[in-house]
Amino acid sequence: MRTIKMHCKKCNVKLTAEFYEVYKSELRFDDGTNMIEKNKFSVYFNEFTNKKELVIAIDDYYFKNHKDSRRFTGCCGSSGIDGMNKVCANGHEIATEFSDCYMPHYISVNLENVLIKEVSNAYEIKEMKL
Repeated sequence: MRTIKMHCKKCNVKLTAEFYEVYKSELRFDDGTNMIEKNKFSVYFNEFTNKKELVIAIDDYYFKNHKDSRRFTGCCGSSGIDGMNKVCANGHEIATEFSDCYMPHYISVNLENVLIKEVSNAYEIKEMKL
């Protein structure tokens, strides 16, 4: 299984510490539950959007909330339907939080806006394409 770090593709600011890959079979899809554990990631093909996603737990990391609060609509949390709602420290859109009561809770990282670096060992870190 792979270990990765993430950076903003536009400004190269660090977004996360190390994340460890888990299999899709370890993801939980029950409403109102955390889809994935903290500091883990999984590559998941979303059948509704027909896109590959990198999913992570909802946590602080180095993400900030989007300044447009309308991006967080939902009855009990963020539905994610109003666009990306997580940004890097410099305000670049990077991910979407899904945390409403009628869905599993997770962050979907936008693979077009984030640079993913695979950590092979303490001395080797290389860009990774998913």
